[in-house]
Amino acid sequence: MGYSAGMFIRTKPFNDHKDKVRVQIIENTRDGDKVRQKILRHVGVAIGDDEIAKMKALATEIMHRIQDEREASSPQGNLFNREDVPRLGRPPKKNIADILGVDKVALKDIKEVRRVVEGVHEVGGLVYETLGFDSLIPFSKRSSEILKDVVLSRMVEPESKRGLQKVLEDQFDKEHDLDAIYRMMDKVYPNISKIKELCFRGAQDLMPKKEVNLALFDVTTLYFESVTVDEVREFGYSKDHRFNTTQVVLALATSEEGLPLGYELFQGNTAEVKTLLASIEGWKNYLDIKDVCFVADRAMFSRSNLEALEKSGYTYIVAAKLRSLKDSMQEKILGEEGYKLSSLGSTPAWIGEFEYEGKRLITTYKSNRAHQDSKDRETILTKISKTLGKKGSSKKLVTNQGVKKYTSMQDSQAMLDEDKIQADALWDGMHGIITNDQRLTAKEALQRYARLWVIEQSFRINKHDLKMRPIFHWTPHRIESHVALCYMSFAILRHIEYRVSLTQKISPREIMSLLLSVQGSICQHIRTKDLYRIPGAMKLDARKIYKTFNIKRSDTPEIYLK
Repeated sequence: MGYSAGMFIRTKPFNDHKDKVRVQIIENTRDGDKVRQKILRHVGVAIGDDEIAKMKALATEIMHRIQDEREASSPQGNLFNREDVPRLGRPPKKNIADILGVDKVALKDIKEVRRVVEGVHEVGGLVYETLGFDSLIPFSKRSSEILKDVVLSRMVEPESKRGLQKVLEDQFDKEHDLDAIYRMMDKVYPNISKIKELCFRGAQDLMPKKEVNLALFDVTTLYFESVTVDEVREFGYSKDHRFNTTQVVLALATSEEGLPLGYELFQGNTAEVKTLLASIEGWKNYLDIKDVCFVADRAMFSRSNLEALEKSGYTYIVAAKLRSLKDSMQEKILGEEGYKLSSLGSTPAWIGEFEYEGKRLITTYKSNRAHQDSKDRETILTKISKTLGKKGSSKKLVTNQGVKKYTSMQDSQAMLDEDKIQADALWDGMHGIITNDQRLTAKEALQRYARLWVIEQSFRINKHDLKMRPIFHWTPHRIESHVALCYMSFAILRHIEYRVSLTQKISPREIMSLLLSVQGSICQHIRTKDLYRIPGAMKLDARKIYKTFNIKRSDTPEIYLK
């Protein structure tokens, strides 16, 4: 049985590079009359005198650490005091008891070293935990911390993952390795269904009787800075007018207050009309949506969609394509019978209701909408007239569907068609919806449909404020994880907005700005290098947000431990 006869550091040059050496920790072990050498640790490779010196210093620290551990486990204990051995890397973390108290620190002895945003983590962090997001990665504390920091910081400073890494360090005093952020995303992917469920339950908890009875549904596209096609990315009709890049289709559902209920991603060339039923199919496995009325734009108006919704037992309110209905139905809509003067909000409106294939067709006429429709048409007609006056432009005109609506061909030339213009003017101010919900009055159904502006605002928040697109990731799992992270940020922001709106009206953008303004000043003691936090002043509206969530913020300086 051999025993240790001592450790030492060895530098071993490479044969082809004399300045390049391996730094190793070697242990001499005596076995009878023989002394054998054993490599305990390959410390690293160094080039040049400076690197070799640093590597040897690190090896010295590691060697003494090994000796400390051995002596600590020995019955004899430590034979020598090693406090004089220099240590590399980060200094050991101090305990509060070892730090000079705030009441003993003179103002002249400290200097500010950074400002830290605190409002985002204090308010957003509370909502994050309330929604249950802190339970998503329970087996990895580090990844769980990174997930929380990325989601909260993205809510106010949306950047690429590399950009977020810098934002977290500069503004939030949170240091995370970029590779660790990407590894966190890989752990998020298998939890995407749980994220959707937590968001739905969170919205449900805020509803009267914990029931969600109205879901606003819409679809948008998210583009990539890429032309690569795969199982997710594909070319398709782009709502961002980016036809030269691939995209994915995002379907989103919110409550009428804007709280997220669910989302689905589809391949970039998926038609909008196919997304509603596919989304419901994906959600109904874990979401209680049996009694929900779906409200959607006219892109969802198709016979197959409506029949499938009815067959599944759902009610719906969908915008009607009035001009695509049969001529006999159009005559009834444009006639005067069946209309009653009412009001929608503060606007007078004529409301009519007709039977359409066993469903309710509710139509409205508003004079202010008619005025706007007429004005928009005149703008288009003016542009057409100018173009028609240019030689050789008629062929280009007839390829434009919007222009063909008002023109016809005569002697191989495009001309304004007065009959088409007059026919179009008949529909000025008209709008219609289709519903199978017999419980609502016509006015109630129209008011529910009018809430679609909420989901349009939700898309603006996701696409512009949270910068969900463009997407720079290229693997399907990372793409889906990126969208899930943005969805979590969106959920937190909407929940903050909803809770705040019960007592005051502040827009999502104002909320983000106010949370960013809540900061603390980190000061360092000139002699001891200890850190202290001095809370900054808060704006009145920021204090109101804190009061909404019953968060008490300390106004006194304190010791700062990261």
